[in-house]
Amino acid sequence: MEEFDFVYKEYTPEESKIYEQAMKEILQNIKNGQSFKEATDNVSVENAELKALIEDDALKILIAELCYVSKIPFEELAEMLQLPVEKIQIANFEMLEDMQLTLNQTFKKQRGGNA
Repeated sequence: MEEFDFVYKEYTPEESKIYEQAMKEILQNIKNGQSFKEATDNVSVENAELKALIEDDALKILIAELCYVSKIPFEELAEMLQLPVEKIQIANFEMLEDMQLTLNQTFKKQRGGNA
């Protein structure tokens, strides 16, 4: 497997505040029956890069909560969010890769600290 020096974005306090508020709004919009696109379009985030990260994380959170915890199939989630199932599958794969990279980094740090 290819090695990556993957670094998560570190948010400024202002970005963190924007992130948390936008995430709450997106998830509430979805609970209120909006599609994923409607839910994200109805949230105002001026920084396009930050908004893209928020949208990406929101979809991954929904996959984790609804597919892994509540056992909703990808196809049903895609229909509920009005997204192509391929988008759900890609986001799921990216989420699993993120988890693997985080676990690898944690293991390396723990191992390096005990040497």
